Parts: sequence; structure tokens; C-alpha cells
Amino acid sequence: MSKTPKLYTFSNSIRLEYMAYGYGKKTLICFHGFGQNYQVFEKLATELNGYQVIGINLFFHGKSDRTSGTKYLSHEEWKKILNGFLHELGINNFSVFGYSMGGRYVASTIQSFSDRIDHCFFIAPDGIVKRSAYEFATFPLGSEQLFGFFMRNPKPFFTFLYLIEQTRLFNQWTINFSRSQLRDKGQRMKVYKSWVMLRKFRLSQKTLIKLLNTAPFQSAFIFGKYDNIIQPKRHFHFLSQLKKAKVTILDTGHTKLLNESFSKIADFLSSYQD
Repeated sequence: MSKTPKLYTFSNSIRLEYMAYGYGKKTLICFHGFGQNYQVFEKLATELNGYQVIGINLFFHGKSDRTSGTKYLSHEEWKKILNGFLHELGINNFSVFGYSMGGRYVASTIQSFSDRIDHCFFIAPDGIVKRSAYEFATFPLGSEQLFGFFMRNPKPFFTFLYLIEQTRLFNQWTINFSRSQLRDKGQRMKVYKSWVMLRKFRLSQKTLIKLLNTAPFQSAFIFGKYDNIIQPKRHFHFLSQLKKAKVTILDTGHTKLLNESFSKIADFLSSYQD
């Protein structure tokens, strides 16, 4: 099993760092959540038979970067980037997996490559149901600039965090998470660049429902019962409109959900082995 990360260069300003685990004939491409990297998928690779697992670092994580181009990542741009990546690695058909923020990349990928997808997995996916904190931070008329100012200036940011806590408009878990995770400047800027870049990088629920109901591939959704970030109950209406997707809710929260989903993914894929 390889331990050496590699770098795919799409252009002088766009590159993806990735790690390939295992040597199976089938391929599972994985996208992690915010603040993680490809290493979180090493354990998944040990649970799968016949699969090579490729973990891709999201932009602004590790050595993956996007330093020029339009402000917002578009589906068309991502299609070109991933198509080049697949060509370089000689990948034709593949399955795709996304956790949290990585779910946005999965949605865009299956839209552009539906005829090449074998299975897709959404683990507590971000971007299907709008979240108030994210929508406020990336709204283009003023608040996006305010968000950028706060990420560069921590003292007024934490004062603002206290003020919005008093309004009770935001989930308390999110407030506490922000306090603990955004004290480091590098981490704050990673949040800012990632969130702003992905503002338009999502599919409408109507589009995603139609895609999943008509696509030839199998799909699965896994949520955490106690997840305070991507709450399963807020997705029930969306999920009820999916005709063939498998839905699983595990007794865990957001942080532990990724690792606990691996055995479910292994069971799912083994049931479709040739």
C-alpha cells in the first residue's frame, strides 16, 4: 500500500494533492471534510476488497491549491479539472465518496460523470440543505466582505461570535466549534477561502433528486443521529423523494461519523461485487 502522496497539476495555479491506497481493479475516489486530508481514508482502504482508494485533498488543504481564475468554483471548471485528473491516472469508471464539505464535490462529480459512476456515497453531505451560518458568511452583498474581515481580525470576530450567540439564531454547537477551531489564523483563512470559493458549488435539491432517481448507478446516504452540523432531520424531506438511494442513520455525531461509516460502505460495496 503506497504511502507517498502525489500531485496532479492542472495548470500553473490549480493542483490537487492525492494519495492512492491499495491496488484493486476498481476505484473509489474520496473527498474529505473541512480541516482534514487524504489520510482519513487509509482505514477505509483496509476494509475494502478489490478497490483502490484515492483520497484527494480539497482545495486549500495540504498542497491542493487554486490561486487564480474566477472567484467561485463552478461545476464546469471542476469537470475540466477532474477529467484531466482521471485521464492522467487512466481511470474510466469509478465510485465516489464525500464527507461533509466533500459532499459538494461528489454532487458536482456525479452530475458531470454520471455515465462513468458505479456508486456514490454522501456522508453527512454539506450543500444539500442550506445552513444559516454558511449562507450569512458567503452572501455576496456585504456579509462576505464582513466575513473576510473577521477571519483576518480575530478580536472583533470573537466579539461578534458572542453577540450572535445571544440571538440564538445559530446552533450552540456551531458557536462552540467556531471558538475552538478558529483561533489559529491559518485555519481561519482556510475557512474563508474554502467557504467563499464553494458558494455557488452546489446543486439544487430538485436537480440532485432528478439525477439520483434517473442515474444508472447506486447511491447511499449516511447521517449521524447526533450530528449538530449536518442534521439528518433537516434532510428528511429531500431523502423522502429519492426512489432508490439507501439511507442509514448511525448513533453518532459529526466528528466520529466518518470512521463509523466505513464498515457500512464496505458492506454496501461487497453486496454489489461481481
